[in-house]
Order: sequence, then C-alpha cells, then structure tokens
Amino acid sequence: MPEIDNAVRELIRAYLYDPAADREAILGDLPEGVGKPAALLHSCLQRAHERREAGVHFGESFEMPHLQARYPDEELNFLVPESYDPATPTGLMVLLHGGGSGSPRDAGRDWLQSGDGGYHFHDTLAEMPCITVAPGNLQLETHKRWSNPTSDAYVLGVIEEACCRYNIDPDRVCIGGQSMGGFGAFHIVQTLGDRFATVGCHAGAWYWGFWEGMRGTDFYLMQGINDFIPGERPRFTEVAFARMASACLSGFHIPHTYDEHQGTHSFTDPPARESFLGFLDHARDRRREAFPTEIATCSHKGAFRLYDSPHWFWLSVGRTHYGTFEIDHLEPTESLPSYCTTDFRHYTARVPGGMVHATNEGDNCIAIRAHNVDELTVWLNGKMVDFVRPVRVTINGEVVHDDVPQPSLKTLLQSFDRRRDPGMLFPARLDFDLKKNDWELQKQFVPIQPTE
Repeated sequence: MPEIDNAVRELIRAYLYDPAADREAILGDLPEGVGKPAALLHSCLQRAHERREAGVHFGESFEMPHLQARYPDEELNFLVPESYDPATPTGLMVLLHGGGSGSPRDAGRDWLQSGDGGYHFHDTLAEMPCITVAPGNLQLETHKRWSNPTSDAYVLGVIEEACCRYNIDPDRVCIGGQSMGGFGAFHIVQTLGDRFATVGCHAGAWYWGFWEGMRGTDFYLMQGINDFIPGERPRFTEVAFARMASACLSGFHIPHTYDEHQGTHSFTDPPARESFLGFLDHARDRRREAFPTEIATCSHKGAFRLYDSPHWFWLSVGRTHYGTFEIDHLEPTESLPSYCTTDFRHYTARVPGGMVHATNEGDNCIAIRAHNVDELTVWLNGKMVDFVRPVRVTINGEVVHDDVPQPSLKTLLQSFDRRRDPGMLFPARLDFDLKKNDWELQKQFVPIQPTE
C-alpha cells in the first residue's frame, strides 16, 4: 500500500506542477474510491515554510518552478511580522499599487517602506496578523495593469507562491488596491472575489459591474470626495465611480462598506491614509465563507472590458446561448470624452452572455435560475451536501438531478484547477446540458428577489 500511495502522490504532483505532463492521462490513471482526497491533495502541495526570516524582503523572485518559468522577471516584496510562526496558519494581505502605465516593476516596494508618506504602511503591516506581499506589476501596455485576465492569473500565482513560502490560511487571504490598484480591485472583486476574505478598493474606477453577483463577498470601498482637483487631478477616479458602485450594491441589498472621506487621491493626504488604515483594521479578522448558500454569477465580467469569467464559488458557466443579460454600466456623457471635464451616466446595458442565480436550500436541495446558459456545472463539497444521500437540483423549476453524487479524486483536482485554491475544493460535480430543452428552461426564468 505505501508504494501505491507514493505512486498516486507522484501522479498528483505531476498534474499540479509539471507543464510537460499529460494531465488528461493522469486523471484517467487516478484510482477510484480514494478516502479523504482533500487531505491527499494537501499532502502533495509544494511547501517550504521553514527558515523564513521575519522582516521586509524586497526584490524577491518566484521560487516555484512553474511560476518562475511563467514570470521570470517579476518582483515580489514580502513583509513577515515578528509574530509569524510557520507552525500556525496565518493570513495573507496582497497589495496592488497604482501609478498607471508608467509605473516601474519595483513600484510595489513603496507599500512596505517605513514612514508616514505615500504608500508607506510598514509599521501598521508589521503589526498585522498576516504576511504581506506587494507584487510588482506586469509591464503591460495599459494603465489598467491589474484589470484583465493576464493580471488575474498573475495575482493567483502570487498567492500560490506566498502559500508555498508561508503557512497561509486559504480563507484569510485579503487584497487591497490604490488608484490603478483600485481599478484592479473593482475588477478582481467581480472576477476573483470568491478567492478573498475581503477586497479593499481606494480611489479606483469601473465601467462595467455585475454588482448583483457580489453575494458572498466582502467589499470595502474607500473614496476621497476631493479626488478630482480642477487643473491638477483629472476625473478618471473621481467620487462618482465609488458612489455609483455603492448605490448599485445597496439596490441589490448586498452588504458592503463604503467609506467616503474628505481627502484627495493620494495616501500623502491624511484622510486618505486614515481611510486605508481603516481597511487594514477591518481585514485583520476577516474570514472567507468558501461555500455561501446564495450566489449569482454571469458568463462575462470585468471592470473595463467584459472577459470570459466562468467560475464563481460552487458554479461554473460553460457555453451560453445567443441572448443577452443585464449589467450595470458607467460611461462618459461626451462622445469624445476628456477625463478632465466629462461627466458620467449610469444605466443597465444588455450584453451577450448568460447569468445564473443559485441557492443551496439545505437538506440536499439546490435551486437554480439560469438565463441564456447552455452548459452549467455545480460543484459539491461535504460542507454543502451529504454525499450519502441524493442531491436534488432544480433549474428554472424543473428537477434535473435527484441522485447520490459520486465524489472522486479526479474531480477534486479539476476543482483545484479553477483557482489553485486549497480552501475551496469540491470532490463531486454535476454537469448540465441545458440546450436540449432551452426554450422550456429559458421562458421560465424569473430574476431572484433580494434577500433582506
């Protein structure tokens, strides 16, 4: 049996970390009926927690081979508090800097400097019950360097690297961004929000927002009322963006924090700095709820462009129908906008794709409303359902599954692939093809009502 266990572990490690491995063949070679597959996966994760010194570590490179190959030139900056004990899981704070398209690769260092000016939050972060990582930005030709699928993958890689070096509790990973990093926070809370215990956004902006999908996330919005200064500071991060996001979230009855201060854009301004310190204090005790009972998602998300975004908590949206769904949209009022002069309008736009609302009603019953969705996957964890009893799934009022799910190591690995997140694993999945009875399902769609 030990030889079999070792062979299985080698297969799992190859699946997780070997880019040359035939991953589909590995999945086919995995044994059935493996007991405690999550524990087995955890035992195969790369970990190097020992011999990590406290203090600030500037200019680090990725150490995990698969990430090092992908990001050979990127810079990571870590702050390890004196209180860190590698034997005890701790939190992780990811900080996204601003600066626009001209910001250098080492701009993340500013977060970890000592002193009261600019991004310098060293003294506060050193007292936090977490590791801090401030990555440099990918040198993309855009001032939205944290707001696209490439940067999403990079952020997940940063988290994976931090979890290899340090004993990180996967349900205590937080992220905060300023300016261009605030752009990123408005984007990430929609595309990767299920990965974080809280998402903090200061002085950001957005054009697209699927705000009704923020159930189950914790969003902490910060904005200076004087962000826009005529003749000095343009309007592309002014207060209108934060106010409208908060209004949309409130309209959907989704809890969030909105801190509108009297300051300006930069952390050199005391009110702006105090606001972000409030977010750091808020983040100290936050924990993610990895398996919320009520969630909503859509097929395409993003703060500035809508990208394919299939995964959200325990749902994955596959192919969608030819129809549209509604999403909140902000746009300039001028046909040729100037960021120094223009105003913005809000409306709900119809865009191609599909959306899903799902509720775990308890007692092994899951109710789903799907609109313009042809393929849908429901991922199951033992904290959501009892695997020894049938799971009943209804989609748009029709019972589409009422049977005992079949957990497997293969499915668990496939679920890990979605976020490479060891805290949100699913050993069973239910795949649904809705196109075969599309007309019957779509015409029954009724939007979910807000929960008080």
